[in-house]
Amino acid sequence: MITLQDYFGDKPHPNEYNLNALTLLYRVNNLLAAYTTDTKEILENNPKTGTQISGNKGGDGGFRLPTSLTGSSKSAHKTAQAVDIYDKGDHLDLWIDKNPDALIKYDLYREQAASTKSWTHLSSRKPISGLRTFFP
Repeated sequence: MITLQDYFGDKPHPNEYNLNALTLLYRVNNLLAAYTTDTKEILENNPKTGTQISGNKGGDGGFRLPTSLTGSSKSAHKTAQAVDIYDKGDHLDLWIDKNPDALIKYDLYREQAASTKSWTHLSSRKPISGLRTFFP
């Protein structure tokens, strides 16, 4: 389970982003629980972060500061609406490919798996395309 502390770390953020992050993490944690229930597997924690968030400790797999150079300047990470899940072996992406309705059920959007090897980008913010799985 990903917590607000896992997501924000020590990064300062506007208070209104707490609601964005709570919404996102509620949906993501439920999706991860569905994955575990269905596959009987638990995704391993990222050894660098000690959580299910991809990247480095204090990095940009969770919340990104407005000054972050990682990703797009309009990244959903910068409004606490996206998280990158550590997915060594791409197990979660493969499961979502087989269960695309999971994204609908948990009202999430995902970057195309081919663009996210060893991690899964999930967002609560609808992309411009409106597609549940989209190209970044």
